[in-house]
Amino acid sequence: MPRTTAPPPKRAAGIKRENLRNQLWPDSPTLFWDRNKVDGFTTVPRTLGLIITLIEMLAERQKGHDVARVYFELWCRIFDEGTTEIQDEEAVAFASGFVTSRKQRSWKERVKTLVDLGFIRVAPLGVRTSGLILVLDPHQVVKKLRSQNLVPDSWWGAYTKRATEIKYPLP
Repeated sequence: MPRTTAPPPKRAAGIKRENLRNQLWPDSPTLFWDRNKVDGFTTVPRTLGLIITLIEMLAERQKGHDVARVYFELWCRIFDEGTTEIQDEEAVAFASGFVTSRKQRSWKERVKTLVDLGFIRVAPLGVRTSGLILVLDPHQVVKKLRSQNLVPDSWWGAYTKRATEIKYPLP
């Protein structure tokens, strides 16, 4: 669906990147996903790749379907208020990579793991036990996990480097 509001004005650095992109790839304006032109986007922290790696390190991976993929799918579904309403668990499970007849059960198991790790909170909505999901600020979750000595030093080093690069205040 086309966006009805105008995108925010570009900053100098954005204009510079756009000009360079257009010089290197003249047809590029029609080749990439532009969140300012189409609804159907979410804003994610630039540390999301590292957060997903941490989740993989902390959670048991089973049969190629990991908890991190469920977490990513939830990020793809949240609104600016940090929540998503799960109306069709089967569809969300499928989008998370679960394609067998056990997809909903497997998805619910991974959701429980994310709750146990502290990355999300779940509330029932009507008859759905996972009807509403709140995706918590992953940096606050990392801070808590670090205080509990659950974050490996190797991951913490990579995280602090990336957080510094994007000017995210470290705990």
